[in-house]
Amino acid sequence: MWNNVHVFLPQVRHRNYADQSQDLTILTMQALQISAVVCSFISLLLFLIALGSNHWVADSNRTIGLWRFCVYYGVNSGCWSLGTDVNNYVHTTRVFMLLGMTAGATSCLGICGKYFDFQFGAISRAKTSAIASIVAAVCVLIAMSSYTGHVGSLASYGWSFGLGWASFPLFLITGGLALRLNTVPGISSDGLSKAQKL
Repeated sequence: MWNNVHVFLPQVRHRNYADQSQDLTILTMQALQISAVVCSFISLLLFLIALGSNHWVADSNRTIGLWRFCVYYGVNSGCWSLGTDVNNYVHTTRVFMLLGMTAGATSCLGICGKYFDFQFGAISRAKTSAIASIVAAVCVLIAMSSYTGHVGSLASYGWSFGLGWASFPLFLITGGLALRLNTVPGISSDGLSKAQKL
């Protein structure tokens, strides 16, 4: 009778360790997914605000953005479109910011993949989001470096410019979290844990 009890106890203990390991994997995956969703959303939001606002260069009398400029003094107060007759660095910044916006939106949809059911071939949603986040970060880096290099260090940069630079590390963090999410043990190829599918 006592031999049966000794044989039974290690099996129960082993099952508890397995359950705890599975619970830890699910908690890790959920924490990574929530963190990645929050970072992706914040980085895309900051990026879109920077892209659409006109406070890239600002002083007390005027502001300049990628799309328009505003004058705040005198009879000629108002805002006007920059149009297409601008320097090449503005076009370069615009193009890479729009590419970054597309990659950032793809990343955000990829990390929220359990709500939007899509997959690119054999690449998981988490990996798609990671790749798109890193591409967005590279596009933002090129755009912001181009703008910074041509406007110069003497310019009075505005808050839109700061938000553009702030989105760069957030896209990198999102990419890192999504890559880690893709490599958590117990997560299947589509980025969801086996327990979540049940």
